[in-house]
Amino acid sequence: MTIGNPVFKHRPGDFRVRENLVVPLTRARSAAHRYLLLHKYGYTTMEAVRWAADRLGLPARDIGYAGLKDEDGETEQLLSVPFTAGAAEDGRPEEELAHSAEPGRWLRLCHYGYGHEPLTVGRLNGNGFRVVLRDLDEATATRLESRGRLSLLFVNYYDTQRFGVPGGPKRTHLVGEALLNEDWGLARRELADLGAPESVTAQRWTGPDRELFRHGLDARTTAFYLAAHSSAVWNARVRDLVATNCPENSVETSVDGLPYRFPVSGAGAATLLTARHELPYTRYAWRDRPVERATVRPTVVQTLVTVERAGPDDAFPGRHAVEVGFLLPSGCYATAAMRQLVLQR
Repeated sequence: MTIGNPVFKHRPGDFRVRENLVVPLTRARSAAHRYLLLHKYGYTTMEAVRWAADRLGLPARDIGYAGLKDEDGETEQLLSVPFTAGAAEDGRPEEELAHSAEPGRWLRLCHYGYGHEPLTVGRLNGNGFRVVLRDLDEATATRLESRGRLSLLFVNYYDTQRFGVPGGPKRTHLVGEALLNEDWGLARRELADLGAPESVTAQRWTGPDRELFRHGLDARTTAFYLAAHSSAVWNARVRDLVATNCPENSVETSVDGLPYRFPVSGAGAATLLTARHELPYTRYAWRDRPVERATVRPTVVQTLVTVERAGPDDAFPGRHAVEVGFLLPSGCYATAAMRQLVLQR
C-alpha cells in the first residue's frame, strides 16, 4: 500500500539544516586544527570535502567532518583541516575562503575558528531543521497549525536518502552487502550504476575491482556503503517489530520503492518504545577490509515540532503547505520524522 506523502525539498529553501556541534576553540598560535564552516546545496558532504581539498591543496583524508549532510537541502556543517600553529592570525568569522556556484548547486567555505582536535564521524550532537511540507490536504494542514507546538514520537527509520541519491536507484545497501561478501566485481558494478558522485570513478576503473575500494575511494566513502547495508538490515528488523507490536495501529507503505511500516498514532509509536526501546546496530570503518563495531540504535525518538507558518501552497494549487522547525539527535532522519508527523492522528 502507498500512503500520501508530503512533498519535501521542492525548492532549495524548503529544507534547511544546521549542524549542532559545539567545538572548543583556541587561539591560532596554539592550534593544531582549523575549523571551517561549509554552506552547501546540491553537493554531498563527500563531494564537498573533495572540492575543499582541491581548493586548499590538501589530501581529502586530511579534512575531517562529524556527519553527512544531504545534497538536496541547504545545509551548514563544520570541517576541520590541519593547521600549523602560528601560521596565521585568527581569521574573522565572516572570512570567505572559497566559493563555487554551478547551475542548480553551490557551496561556500568560511573561517570558523581554531582548535586542538580534528572532527570525526560520531561526534555530532544533532541537527536543527526548518522544513516546508508541501502538497498537504487542508485537514492535515489545519490540524498541524491548530496544535502550534507538538510532541512527536516517531519510529527511527533510516530514510530513503541513505540508500541512493535523489532520482537514482536506492541500492547503496547492495554495494555494502557485496563488499561484506568480498564480491568485488558486483560491488563495483552496483556502485557504477548508482548515479552517485563516485559512480564515475567506478565506471572508469580499469584495475582489479578490490583495489577500487582499497585505494580508489576515500575510506570513509567505502565505509558509508557498508553502513548502508547495516541500515537496511536495521530497518527490516524494526519494521517487523512495528508489525508485531502494533498491527492494528500501523500501516504498510512504500517510499521510493523501499518498504516501511509506520504507526498511525503516537500511541502506536509508544507501544513499540515500550516493547523494544533499542536494537543492535553494526557500525563500520574501512581499513583495507571492513572493521565492525557493535552498538545500538533507539527504535523510537521524541522531538518537539513547532509550526512556524501554514497556508495555501503556491507550488501545488488547491493544496496546503506547512513550515516547521525542530531538533533531532545525530543519526535521525528529518524526512522519516515528518512523514510520520503528517500520518499520525
